[in-house]
Amino acid sequence: MRNVVAILLISLHLAGNTELGQIFKLPNLIQHFFQHYRQDPSISFLKFIAMHYAGDDGTKEDDDFDNQLPCHNINHNTIVSVYTPMVKEILSFDFSYWETQNYKNHLSDGTSSKHVSLILQPPRA
Repeated sequence: MRNVVAILLISLHLAGNTELGQIFKLPNLIQHFFQHYRQDPSISFLKFIAMHYAGDDGTKEDDDFDNQLPCHNINHNTIVSVYTPMVKEILSFDFSYWETQNYKNHLSDGTSSKHVSLILQPPRA
């Protein structure tokens, strides 16, 4: 019984969240083919598929039904990560130049900074 429930849940998930659900639209495809076949008996199934999937069928009246055909109007959100090889070499910087320079202190010798003259001061050891 557990296997049957598991298979049912997996099938339900696949039908609703993947392209496997497009199989349920196959009756629409066959019904629409017979509509076109009644209008033009010389049309073959491959020509019908080519008209609807590779181009335009020439009629604007049935565009709503055309969009209900399987794999015809697929709207899905997909997150794609593309990894490309590094084309350029990453430049390496020599940081020893900046470490050896002496920077000038902006406080003059003998002048206290502003925090020394404040009333509230941090505790002194």
